[in-house]
Amino acid sequence: MEFDGDVLTIDMSMSMEEVTEFEKFIRPRIDYIKTIEVEEDSALKSSAFIALLVSLKRTKPELKIPFLEKELLTSKKYGSIHWICHD
Repeated sequence: MEFDGDVLTIDMSMSMEEVTEFEKFIRPRIDYIKTIEVEEDSALKSSAFIALLVSLKRTKPELKIPFLEKELLTSKKYGSIHWICHD
């Protein structure tokens, strides 16, 4: 995890325990963050990671999370992942 101004960069290979700790860290600071960047080079370990990002986006709709805004995610480990958005 790395802060650069109002941009937070995180690794998507967080374990469930790390996702829980990240949520405890990020919730009180959500008003100070404008963008969450995701380093996509590693493997996704827990779907809780994506669930947390979606929850953060719903809590603060103006929050930019480019990882979630893609229609197609290409991963070295998983290939192509297609997102289906239900509003």
